[in-house]
Amino acid sequence: MDNPNQFPRADYTPVPEERRQYLEEKFKRRNLAPESLIIRPGFRKLHIATIVLAFGLGGYFALYADFGEKETCFSPMRRFYRRKVNEFWSLSEEEKQQLKEQGRL
Repeated sequence: MDNPNQFPRADYTPVPEERRQYLEEKFKRRNLAPESLIIRPGFRKLHIATIVLAFGLGGYFALYADFGEKETCFSPMRRFYRRKVNEFWSLSEEEKQQLKEQGRL
């Protein structure tokens, strides 16, 4: 054992030749068959759901999660996001003037 951080190997027990051949054939049947390379629709749906969930949680933590009053790496992005949301949901001075002229405000 040259590396002191390496775990000592377990004692090697020899495998009979016919058992080794059987295991190799089993490996080839299971892993190298064309059917094993097909991605099943359930796994594809799971993969897409996982990606959507990851982006959703990332967006939540970046924009909404409470990290306290301290400044974080998300603070500039949060300020920008809140400013844009407030601009979207509030009326500009020009829009307010138009609504006053129409008698709606």
